Amino acid sequence: MPGAVVLLVMIVAALSGCARTDVPGRTNSAHPPQLSDSIPAGQPFQRHMVDLDGLHLSILEAGTGDPILFVHGVVTTSNIFPTYVSAYSPEFRGIAVDLRGYGDSDKPTTGFTIDQFSTDLIKLVDALHIDKAVWVGVSMGGMVVQRLALDHPERVKALVLVSTTDGPMRLDDNIPTIGAPRDYKAVSKGMIVESFPQDTASKTYQPMLDRIPTWNATVIREALTSMSQFHVRGQLTRITMPTLIMVGAKDGVATPTIAKGMQAQIPGAQLAEFDTGHFMMVEDPEKFRMVLGDFLTQLPR
Repeated sequence: MPGAVVLLVMIVAALSGCARTDVPGRTNSAHPPQLSDSIPAGQPFQRHMVDLDGLHLSILEAGTGDPILFVHGVVTTSNIFPTYVSAYSPEFRGIAVDLRGYGDSDKPTTGFTIDQFSTDLIKLVDALHIDKAVWVGVSMGGMVVQRLALDHPERVKALVLVSTTDGPMRLDDNIPTIGAPRDYKAVSKGMIVESFPQDTASKTYQPMLDRIPTWNATVIREALTSMSQFHVRGQLTRITMPTLIMVGAKDGVATPTIAKGMQAQIPGAQLAEFDTGHFMMVEDPEKFRMVLGDFLTQLPR
């Protein structure tokens, strides 16, 4: 009898294990409430770490289909993307990454540059066995995916450049003082708040402010320095994959004029303008979802 009981327990356990594999678990319980709340209740998703030769990057993943990689900016993390990660399944599988130094990803002592972020992302898609992806980059993330598309065009199915520039983006007048004596948290907060129109309700960007403690002074200091030195203007003519550029009409940094200049360099590039500031995916999420979705439906399958 004891042997039969043990056998029965093993069978039940095996069946339970099989049942769990049908639906990926909600593994982000340790993350801020606004992250999990932004995913539809019926949509399975996972947040997990990916080991890149000792560097661990945190990714939020949902859906099935061709991969879309979402890359955040200098004072944000992947928490600006959850609504969109699952929005295009089953045709597209969404993956939003915390770059090194940000969110739940590892924070080494250095390496927070556009070139290094791009290198990390190639290692990430290698680790995920992704050959080509649609890359969506916001602000600094847009710089990163421009660099990636120029260096590794064979890994890019399509490109979405959001609130970004093809030249230097200077967001602080005294970068070396961030951390000492200037508080990086105060600097980060100022950048986030100033990216929205003045009449924006604070609840709109509060979830972004909540994530500031997930990076540090070195991260933002090095990243801002790299952004201030970025320059690919004139090189974008080499980009031949389908490209969508999104810009906020009220964005005083990545302006419509800059966006139109980028569009003129990239053959066949589309341009979508929003009545927003820098973060249209936060200010006008429904239009952002629709514009990105329309672009995705035009891609060859």
